[in-house]
This record gives sequence, C-alpha cells and structure tokens, in this order.
Amino acid sequence: MIRVFYAERDTTLYEKYPEQNTGIDQILELVKIASGSKLNNVIQSNTYNSRFLLDFGTQINTLSASIVSGKIPPLGNNTNSASAHVVLRAAAATDLLHTYTIKAFPVSESWVNGNGNYSDVPIQKYGASWFYKTSDDVADRWATGSGVTHDGNGGLTEATGGGTWWTGSGYEASQSFQNESPDIRINVTDIVHQWLSGSIPNNGFIFKRIRADERSSEVQGSLKFFGRESHTIFIPRLEIVFDDTTQPVAYTNLSEISADSYVPYIKNIKSEYRTSEITKFRIGVRPEFPSKAFQTSSFYLTEERLPTSSYYSIYDSITNETIIPFDTTATQIDGDENGSFMKIRMDSFMPERYYKIMLKIEREGGDDIQTFDDFYFKVVN
Repeated sequence: MIRVFYAERDTTLYEKYPEQNTGIDQILELVKIASGSKLNNVIQSNTYNSRFLLDFGTQINTLSASIVSGKIPPLGNNTNSASAHVVLRAAAATDLLHTYTIKAFPVSESWVNGNGNYSDVPIQKYGASWFYKTSDDVADRWATGSGVTHDGNGGLTEATGGGTWWTGSGYEASQSFQNESPDIRINVTDIVHQWLSGSIPNNGFIFKRIRADERSSEVQGSLKFFGRESHTIFIPRLEIVFDDTTQPVAYTNLSEISADSYVPYIKNIKSEYRTSEITKFRIGVRPEFPSKAFQTSSFYLTEERLPTSSYYSIYDSITNETIIPFDTTATQIDGDENGSFMKIRMDSFMPERYYKIMLKIEREGGDDIQTFDDFYFKVVN
C-alpha cells in the first residue's frame, strides 16, 4: 500500500530578499543567481541562492499513530519495513545543469509559515525568511549554533541566515538528476524515523542545492515546484510505501486466468467514495472470447484469479497525473479465497476529483504484460 500525507505549510527563503516571507506563495523555488548574471536587467555583483521549507506537521503524528496501531510497519530499510518519500511536482525549470543534486535535511528550529507572497509590495516580513524564523526581529534570527547555518556563499557572506538544520548519519536525504525530469521523489525514511523516535523535534524539511553548487560561480538556473497553496493536485506529499499483501494459500490455489486474451473487471466499484472510506475493490477476470459450451450457470461465476505479478496504479483522470505509482511491493494485487482484490484508502486523494485505476498484469516471467484502465471513480468530502 501507499499511504499519502499532504504538506501543511511551506515557504521559500530568498537570500536576495532576506527579510521577505513567501508563506502563501503558490510556488517553492530553488534559484541560483550567480555573480555577474543579470536580474531585472541589472548585473549582479554577488551570488544569491534560495532554499525552501516544507512541513507535514500533524500528519507525522497521524503516521506515528498508524505505526503504533500496526496499520503501517515501522520505518526502515528492509523488506518488512515501510519507506518514506517526499514527492514534489515541478512547475517550471530553466537553465539547469545536465547533472545536479538536491538535498533535504530536518530543520533544527521552529518557524512560522507567514502569509506573504513573492509579488507583495511592500514585502511581508512576518513569517520565515532568509534572516528570520518568525518575524523581522534581531532576537528571532536563525541561530548560529543549532544544526548548520548559512555557510557564506556569496552575497551575504557573514550573515546568519538560510535556515538551520541537523546533519550527520540519518539526518540527510538526497536525489541526483542527470538529463531527466526535475520532479522530486526523494527517500526521507531516515529523517522521518528520527522524528518518530523522538531523537529530534519535527520542524519539517529544508530543501537546498549541495554546498558546492551554492558556492560556485556557475549559473544553476531555477527550479520551481507547486506548493501547498497552488490549488492543484500537485501539492507536496509524503508517500509511505509498504507491502500489506498476504496472498494466502487459499488464494494461490485458485485457478489463474489462462486465456491469451482476457478482461479484468471490478465487481464492486462505485461512482463515488468519501475521503473517510477504505475500500476493498474486488477484481474478477474472464476470457475475452469464452468458448461456446452448454452450461447451467454464467461463466462470470467461475472464480479465476489474476497472476500474482499483477499491480495497480491510480491517476487523476483529467490531468493524467500519477497519484499512486506502480510499485512491485506496495501496489501488488492481493487476494483471498474469494479471488483478487486491492485495498485503497480514499484519504490519499484530493476530494471533488475523478480518478482512474490502471491494472498491469504480467505473465510468463514478464514476457506477457497487459494493461487495463477503464475504471473510474470520484472522491468527495
């Protein structure tokens, strides 16, 4: 299963505008303004970066409660554990290097989201900014002794700023890119584990470029991601990935579909589901062209199952955005003595939208792969 939790607050910290808060801006941005480059037709004499903060807040408490109750396995790096991934969808990307790395760390001080926009005139100073955690007060600056601070990368060389964060083993996550989509899906299992274990308080993540890229004179370009205020389905999310299948002997003893051409169907799908529901979709399968034979009951009543190497994915039906990706562990079709099924939590989806289920069925060791996607439902509050 893949449990999805959505971000509760986020903001970008701009070194170029060190007192400006952007807590309700729709975009999160990693931008590098290199010394000597132009900004608004002005040659810059210093180098400036941005970083952004992202916090899932009370969602981490919900995750902890689900682990304690046994609904989610403990986080870890083995086959019986759950893993955690932050997912961010890129809104725009310009002037990027062919190869670059993004890092995430746990923030070491509390901060306020604020209600500023990048385009505000005058700027909004209440809320986290490059200089401050909460407001434009000298006493409220990011600390110099907590975690790691601004490392003197140009424009504001000696000034404290840019956030503070924990470092060391278990306090760092990274994702490297090479001529590929700038969308982020970064494994943060170790960091979330530190929060759940109580080793450090949960103040969210800080995302930034690696130190060498921030300090270099190279043009690094701009990476823009949809934030939680973007009013889209692309808001930042935390995916908890784990295997909850059982596939008991009673299931594997059922006859696997053998026809070369077959049709899976969902027996109990409804047009609408509430976000509070957890639904077990029962999946039947029949030959597309059944052999003609005299019989006293419908072939729909003959229980055949899908191959054990069958998986599901869920898309937004309008944008075709992947909400639940195919995963050979977390989205494997399960089953019991009554046939194949998949269990879906409706709180993983934004309400008042339509979704499409896609099934991927593999046979003959992966030499025969077929997909089916004519299954739709809506999630409502």
